[in-house]
Amino acid sequence: MSFMVQAESFISSFGYLLGKLVRIGFFLFFLFSIFKHTDALAGYSLPEVALFFLTFNIVDIVAQLFFRGIYGIRSLIREGDFDYFLIQPANVLFRVAFQTVDFLDVITILPVFSITFFVMRQLSGPGHMIPAIRWILFGALALNGLLIAFAIHIAVASLAVMTQEMENTIWIYRDLMTLGRFPSDIYGSPMRIILTFVVPVAVMVSFPAKAFLGRLETGWVIQAFFMAMTSLAFSLWFWRFATRRYTSVSS
Repeated sequence: MSFMVQAESFISSFGYLLGKLVRIGFFLFFLFSIFKHTDALAGYSLPEVALFFLTFNIVDIVAQLFFRGIYGIRSLIREGDFDYFLIQPANVLFRVAFQTVDFLDVITILPVFSITFFVMRQLSGPGHMIPAIRWILFGALALNGLLIAFAIHIAVASLAVMTQEMENTIWIYRDLMTLGRFPSDIYGSPMRIILTFVVPVAVMVSFPAKAFLGRLETGWVIQAFFMAMTSLAFSLWFWRFATRRYTSVSS
Protein backbone atom coordinates (compact mmCIF):
# COMPACT_ATOMS: atom_id res chain seq x y z
CA MET A 1 0.00 0.00 0.00
CA SER A 2 2.86 2.39 0.77
CA PHE A 3 4.43 1.61 -2.58
CA MET A 4 1.13 2.24 -4.39
CA VAL A 5 0.74 5.63 -2.71
CA GLN A 6 4.24 6.70 -3.75
CA ALA A 7 3.85 5.28 -7.27
CA GLU A 8 0.66 7.28 -7.87
CA SER A 9 2.57 10.57 -7.89
CA PHE A 10 5.65 10.03 -10.04
CA ILE A 11 6.75 13.69 -10.11
CA SER A 12 6.45 14.09 -6.34
CA SER A 13 8.27 10.82 -5.63
CA PHE A 14 10.98 11.56 -8.19
CA GLY A 15 11.58 15.02 -6.71
CA TYR A 16 11.77 13.59 -3.19
CA LEU A 17 14.21 10.88 -4.31
CA LEU A 18 16.32 13.38 -6.23
CA GLY A 19 16.52 15.57 -3.12
CA LYS A 20 17.84 12.63 -1.07
CA LEU A 21 20.52 11.82 -3.65
CA VAL A 22 21.54 15.47 -4.06
CA ARG A 23 21.89 15.83 -0.28
CA ILE A 24 24.25 12.83 -0.15
CA GLY A 25 26.19 14.17 -3.13
CA PHE A 26 26.61 17.62 -1.60
CA PHE A 27 27.95 16.17 1.64
CA LEU A 28 30.48 14.02 -0.20
CA PHE A 29 31.55 17.17 -2.03
CA PHE A 30 31.82 18.87 1.38
CA LEU A 31 34.16 16.10 2.59
CA PHE A 32 36.40 16.40 -0.45
CA SER A 33 36.51 20.18 0.04
CA ILE A 34 37.67 19.77 3.65
CA PHE A 35 40.46 17.38 2.67
CA LYS A 36 41.77 19.79 0.07
CA HIS A 37 43.09 21.80 3.01
CA THR A 38 44.05 19.03 5.45
CA ASP A 39 45.37 15.49 5.26
CA ALA A 40 43.48 14.15 8.26
CA LEU A 41 40.50 14.84 10.49
CA ALA A 42 41.03 13.80 14.13
CA GLY A 43 43.63 11.36 12.83
CA TYR A 44 41.37 9.87 10.13
CA SER A 45 42.12 9.98 6.40
CA LEU A 46 39.54 10.90 3.76
CA PRO A 47 38.47 7.29 3.01
CA GLU A 48 38.15 6.63 6.75
CA VAL A 49 36.00 9.73 7.32
CA ALA A 50 33.94 8.75 4.26
CA LEU A 51 33.31 5.38 5.93
CA PHE A 52 31.85 7.14 8.98
CA PHE A 53 29.60 9.23 6.76
CA LEU A 54 28.45 6.21 4.74
CA THR A 55 27.81 4.18 7.91
CA PHE A 56 25.67 7.05 9.17
CA ASN A 57 23.68 6.93 5.93
CA ILE A 58 23.21 3.16 6.09
CA VAL A 59 21.86 3.24 9.66
CA ASP A 60 19.80 6.39 9.13
CA ILE A 61 18.27 5.41 5.77
CA VAL A 62 17.39 1.86 6.83
CA ALA A 63 15.81 3.22 10.04
CA GLN A 64 13.80 5.72 8.00
CA LEU A 65 12.82 2.96 5.57
CA PHE A 66 11.29 0.72 8.22
CA PHE A 67 10.36 3.01 11.13
CA ARG A 68 8.81 5.94 9.24
CA GLY A 69 5.38 4.99 10.61
CA ILE A 70 6.43 6.28 14.04
CA TYR A 71 6.38 9.81 12.66
CA GLY A 72 2.64 9.57 12.03
CA ILE A 73 1.58 8.43 15.49
CA ARG A 74 0.47 11.94 16.52
CA SER A 75 -2.10 12.09 13.73
CA LEU A 76 -3.20 8.52 14.52
CA ILE A 77 -3.95 9.56 18.08
CA ARG A 78 -5.66 12.84 17.24
CA GLU A 79 -7.83 11.31 14.51
CA GLY A 80 -8.82 8.31 16.65
CA ASP A 81 -7.17 5.63 14.51
CA PHE A 82 -4.93 4.64 17.42
CA ASP A 83 -8.05 3.65 19.38
CA TYR A 84 -8.98 1.41 16.45
CA PHE A 85 -5.53 -0.22 16.51
CA LEU A 86 -5.91 -1.02 20.21
CA ILE A 87 -9.05 -3.14 19.72
CA GLN A 88 -7.62 -5.17 16.83
CA PRO A 89 -6.03 -8.62 17.38
CA ALA A 90 -2.62 -7.42 16.20
CA ASN A 91 0.46 -6.01 17.89
CA VAL A 92 -0.16 -2.27 18.24
CA LEU A 93 3.52 -1.32 18.18
CA PHE A 94 4.03 -3.28 14.96
CA ARG A 95 1.05 -1.51 13.35
CA VAL A 96 2.33 1.92 14.38
CA ALA A 97 6.00 1.41 13.53
CA PHE A 98 5.54 -0.31 10.17
CA GLN A 99 2.34 1.26 8.88
CA THR A 100 4.41 3.34 6.43
CA VAL A 101 7.37 2.00 4.46
CA ASP A 102 9.35 4.51 2.41
CA PHE A 103 10.22 2.54 -0.73
CA LEU A 104 12.14 5.51 -2.12
CA ASP A 105 14.78 4.76 0.49
CA VAL A 106 15.24 1.31 -1.09
CA ILE A 107 16.47 3.13 -4.21
CA THR A 108 18.58 5.50 -2.11
CA ILE A 109 20.26 2.80 -0.06
CA LEU A 110 21.54 0.82 -3.07
CA PRO A 111 24.14 3.42 -4.20
CA VAL A 112 25.09 3.99 -0.55
CA PHE A 113 25.79 0.25 -0.13
CA SER A 114 27.81 0.25 -3.34
CA ILE A 115 29.94 3.26 -2.37
CA THR A 116 30.45 1.86 1.14
CA PHE A 117 31.69 -1.44 -0.24
CA PHE A 118 34.02 0.42 -2.61
CA VAL A 119 35.46 2.52 0.25
CA MET A 120 35.90 -0.55 2.44
CA ARG A 121 37.73 -2.30 -0.39
CA GLN A 122 39.98 0.75 -0.76
CA LEU A 123 40.76 0.64 2.95
CA SER A 124 41.61 -3.07 2.73
CA GLY A 125 43.82 -2.70 -0.33
CA PRO A 126 47.23 -4.31 -0.99
CA GLY A 127 49.49 -4.22 2.06
CA HIS A 128 46.60 -3.50 4.42
CA MET A 129 44.26 -6.48 4.39
CA ILE A 130 41.32 -6.20 6.78
CA PRO A 131 40.70 -9.41 8.80
CA ALA A 132 37.33 -11.10 8.25
CA ILE A 133 36.37 -10.49 11.89
CA ARG A 134 36.35 -6.74 11.26
CA TRP A 135 33.91 -7.13 8.37
CA ILE A 136 31.68 -9.23 10.62
CA LEU A 137 31.92 -6.72 13.46
CA PHE A 138 31.01 -3.88 11.11
CA GLY A 139 27.85 -5.67 10.02
CA ALA A 140 26.93 -6.76 13.55
CA LEU A 141 27.45 -3.29 15.04
CA ALA A 142 25.51 -1.65 12.19
CA LEU A 143 22.57 -3.97 12.96
CA ASN A 144 23.09 -3.14 16.62
CA GLY A 145 22.83 0.54 15.70
CA LEU A 146 19.51 -0.13 13.96
CA LEU A 147 18.26 -1.81 17.13
CA ILE A 148 19.15 1.29 19.15
CA ALA A 149 17.43 3.47 16.54
CA PHE A 150 14.31 1.32 16.86
CA ALA A 151 14.45 1.67 20.65
CA ILE A 152 14.68 5.47 20.37
CA HIS A 153 11.73 5.55 17.96
CA ILE A 154 9.66 3.42 20.37
CA ALA A 155 10.49 5.81 23.23
CA VAL A 156 9.45 8.80 21.10
CA ALA A 157 6.19 7.04 20.16
CA SER A 158 5.55 6.35 23.85
CA LEU A 159 5.96 10.03 24.65
CA ALA A 160 3.51 10.84 21.87
CA VAL A 161 0.95 8.45 23.37
CA MET A 162 1.28 10.18 26.73
CA THR A 163 1.45 13.80 25.54
CA GLN A 164 0.11 13.81 21.94
CA GLU A 165 3.26 15.73 20.98
CA MET A 166 6.37 14.37 19.28
CA GLU A 167 7.75 16.90 16.78
CA ASN A 168 10.26 18.48 19.16
CA THR A 169 11.45 15.13 20.50
CA ILE A 170 11.95 13.45 17.14
CA TRP A 171 13.75 16.48 15.69
CA ILE A 172 16.11 16.64 18.66
CA TYR A 173 16.98 13.03 17.83
CA ARG A 174 17.31 13.83 14.11
CA ASP A 175 19.61 16.79 14.83
CA LEU A 176 21.80 14.74 17.16
CA MET A 177 21.85 11.92 14.62
CA THR A 178 23.42 14.19 12.01
CA LEU A 179 26.42 14.64 14.33
CA GLY A 180 27.21 11.00 13.57
CA ARG A 181 28.31 11.95 10.06
CA PHE A 182 31.77 12.61 11.49
CA PRO A 183 33.92 10.51 13.86
CA SER A 184 32.88 11.12 17.47
CA ASP A 185 36.56 11.85 18.26
CA ILE A 186 36.25 15.36 16.81
CA TYR A 187 33.85 16.46 19.57
CA GLY A 188 34.79 17.59 23.08
CA SER A 189 34.34 15.24 26.02
CA PRO A 190 30.91 16.58 27.16
CA MET A 191 29.43 16.05 23.69
CA ARG A 192 31.16 12.67 23.31
CA ILE A 193 29.57 11.53 26.58
CA ILE A 194 26.12 12.66 25.36
CA LEU A 195 26.58 10.95 22.00
CA THR A 196 27.79 7.74 23.65
CA PHE A 197 25.60 7.31 26.73
CA VAL A 198 22.60 9.70 26.53
CA VAL A 199 21.60 9.56 22.85
CA PRO A 200 24.03 6.86 21.66
CA VAL A 201 24.61 8.15 18.15
CA ALA A 202 28.32 7.28 18.42
CA VAL A 203 27.42 3.68 19.31
CA MET A 204 25.08 3.52 16.31
CA VAL A 205 27.42 5.06 13.72
CA SER A 206 31.00 5.54 14.93
CA PHE A 207 31.41 2.12 16.57
CA PRO A 208 30.83 0.07 13.38
CA ALA A 209 33.29 2.21 11.42
CA LYS A 210 35.86 2.14 14.24
CA ALA A 211 35.53 -1.65 14.53
CA PHE A 212 36.25 -2.03 10.81
CA LEU A 213 39.28 0.24 11.13
CA GLY A 214 40.54 -1.69 14.15
CA ARG A 215 40.17 1.28 16.50
CA LEU A 216 37.49 -0.12 18.80
CA GLU A 217 38.46 -2.04 21.91
CA THR A 218 36.71 -5.29 22.79
CA GLY A 219 35.20 -3.72 25.92
CA TRP A 220 33.40 -1.11 23.82
CA VAL A 221 32.05 -3.82 21.50
CA ILE A 222 30.51 -5.61 24.47
CA GLN A 223 29.24 -2.29 25.81
CA ALA A 224 27.56 -1.52 22.46
CA PHE A 225 25.56 -4.76 22.45
CA PHE A 226 24.66 -4.30 26.11
CA MET A 227 23.40 -0.76 25.45
CA ALA A 228 21.23 -1.99 22.56
CA MET A 229 19.62 -4.69 24.70
CA THR A 230 18.99 -2.39 27.65
CA SER A 231 17.71 0.42 25.39
CA LEU A 232 15.25 -1.91 23.68
CA ALA A 233 14.10 -3.40 27.00
CA PHE A 234 13.54 0.06 28.50
CA SER A 235 11.72 1.40 25.43
CA LEU A 236 9.37 -1.62 25.33
CA TRP A 237 8.64 -1.17 29.04
CA PHE A 238 7.99 2.54 28.44
CA TRP A 239 5.65 1.69 25.54
CA ARG A 240 3.61 -0.67 27.74
CA PHE A 241 3.59 1.96 30.50
CA ALA A 242 2.30 4.63 28.08
CA THR A 243 -0.38 2.48 26.42
CA ARG A 244 -1.73 1.27 29.77
CA ARG A 245 -2.32 4.90 30.73
CA TYR A 246 -3.75 5.94 27.39
CA THR A 247 -7.36 7.08 27.87
CA SER A 248 -8.42 7.59 24.24
CA VAL A 249 -8.62 10.76 22.22
CA SER A 250 -12.25 11.26 23.24
CA SER A 251 -11.54 11.31 26.99
